[in-house]
Amino acid sequence: MSDLKSKTIKGVFWSFVEKFGSQFILLISQIILARLLEPRDFGLLGMLAIFIAVSQAFIDSGFDNALIQKKNADQTDFSTVFFFNISIGLVLYLILFFTAPLIADFFRTPELVDLTRVVCLILVINSFGLIQFVKFKIDMNFKAIAQVVVTANILSAVLGIGLALLNFGVWALAAQVMGIYVFRTLLFWVKSSWRPSMVFSIKSFKGLFNFGSKLLLSGLISQTFENIYLLVIGRMFSATALGFYDQAKKFQQVPVATLAQVVGNVTFPAFSKIQDENERLRMGFRKLIKLLVFINFPLMIGLAVMAEPLFSIVLGEKWMPSVPYFQLLCIAGMIYTLHSSNLNILKVKGRSDLFLYLEIIKKVFVVLAIVIGLQWGIMGLIVGQIVTSFISFFINAYYTGKLISYSTINQIKDVSQTFLITLVSAAVMSIGWLIQNQILSLSFQILAGIGTYLLLACATKQEAVSDGILILKEIIPTRRWKNVKY
Repeated sequence: MSDLKSKTIKGVFWSFVEKFGSQFILLISQIILARLLEPRDFGLLGMLAIFIAVSQAFIDSGFDNALIQKKNADQTDFSTVFFFNISIGLVLYLILFFTAPLIADFFRTPELVDLTRVVCLILVINSFGLIQFVKFKIDMNFKAIAQVVVTANILSAVLGIGLALLNFGVWALAAQVMGIYVFRTLLFWVKSSWRPSMVFSIKSFKGLFNFGSKLLLSGLISQTFENIYLLVIGRMFSATALGFYDQAKKFQQVPVATLAQVVGNVTFPAFSKIQDENERLRMGFRKLIKLLVFINFPLMIGLAVMAEPLFSIVLGEKWMPSVPYFQLLCIAGMIYTLHSSNLNILKVKGRSDLFLYLEIIKKVFVVLAIVIGLQWGIMGLIVGQIVTSFISFFINAYYTGKLISYSTINQIKDVSQTFLITLVSAAVMSIGWLIQNQILSLSFQILAGIGTYLLLACATKQEAVSDGILILKEIIPTRRWKNVKY
């Protein structure tokens, strides 16, 4: 197996450990905090999400992708971006500090003044550790990233739960969020040998910004619209209503966004190394989306089917209003990994201009969906998300097809069989709705869903199964795998 392929597979494994390990810890902490705190507490923090996300996109400015995409980035490049990140982080924090009263007035929630001024400190803190993170990604040292991120999440979870038990309310959530970035930054500095040089090169900055600026605008647009629903719901409804939506969104995002981030983090540097070899790139991307949908389709549909007993048992009855939101969001989540992976190809090819152009086009549809969907409340807004998710996929896939000769029709053909066996598995799972006991119903749905899906996957000889076995052989080299065939 080639060195790049071996590094990529091991990178995927450690990136999975990082993302799913950290998300599992966050999920457990969220479950505990959901039982200790009120929906309104989660809604208050959700109101700040858009401001933090957009600010973070400014700090990044597309430079992380620019450094990865640049084949021979040097110490001057890294140091230049390091000092730029810190400067922007400080400026943005000061802006949010002084505009905190305006944010509180917008949401008609006075508590947001102090909350904004404290929580937004993460913008400054996080900017100190971004280059170490990028260096590890370039070296494909995802094991080090996993160790740092998982440890930081464990420490922050303990901090948040401890404060919740002491009745600190929303400040327990704020402490957990801040703790993640404080611990991550400290651990990245301990783990990494890289240190900045006292240099800032205008030439280096311009070169990186030429690529990164397009991604900066794309990132700003993307982050604004990914969080715009929190802004609209927080303004038009209430902190409690936002809390129900935010919890549903977080639970949906644990698998779908984690999967997309894992694959994107590893395949972007890997695909960038073969960006001029279209045949290898197309073959690698084709295998990628088959494996992605093999995991994501049944995961999203399965969670939607068993949402009611899942929320009742895990979060408690006070969170049941989140269930219909969660079910619809899972439908939108089905397609997310597909269109995000298609976007990744544009970055690999250095087409940040096209990346920005497509983001603008897609967001026009998002605005229309919000304006129309708002007439039917929060449910209408989520249905709009489903529609725009599918539109985004078709737009992204069309241009990916032109770049690597892999058309939208061929992509749909490659995932159609997985979609069909997912629907059959979901139909079998739905029998569990007839069982009155929630625990028994959930247990049946999980076992029936997994069993039916794997049986059908093997019967139809899904390529993702054989690829999965090859990946396991690479990650865990042992004699036992020699006799495992598919």
